Amino acid sequence: MPSGKVVEPQYINSFSAVDAAGKLAELEHQRVTKFHSKMKPLPGYTTVKVTAEFKPSHSSVRLPASAQFVVLGRWAIDPATLYELRILKSTKDHREILTATGHGAIFSSSGTSNVDEGAVPVRFENYGSNSYKISPQQPLAPGEYALAFRGTVSDLYCFGVDAK
Repeated sequence: MPSGKVVEPQYINSFSAVDAAGKLAELEHQRVTKFHSKMKPLPGYTTVKVTAEFKPSHSSVRLPASAQFVVLGRWAIDPATLYELRILKSTKDHREILTATGHGAIFSSSGTSNVDEGAVPVRFENYGSNSYKISPQQPLAPGEYALAFRGTVSDLYCFGVDAK
């Protein structure tokens, strides 16, 4: 943690990138409102995937593979149960995040909420008086990412990492 007084995000549950000097940088804030379902019917069996989609296909915020983040909102529970970093799928015109999958056969069906698919392992440490610093356990691979309150796909803080 930087020495002296640290700057923390202004709003609770909002994420910012933080550099080694403690300077905060805003992430792209997306409010997802469009959900899309894809169905794969096979004889006697069907698979359905529900995704949240938003444009554009790449974030305007680009960060290094070693990026770290800060979120305002310290609670008396494990922050890993509250916050997550996820990989986004990028297509030619939008980004998407998987929200649920379902499977059905002629006589049975099941549905799952696949909120951990695409999760990136992170570490948390206290930062300032009311925040957590979030550090990916490994350098981030090139791609599109989102930080969010766990299980929430409608309010995302997005960024991208480019190949060197």
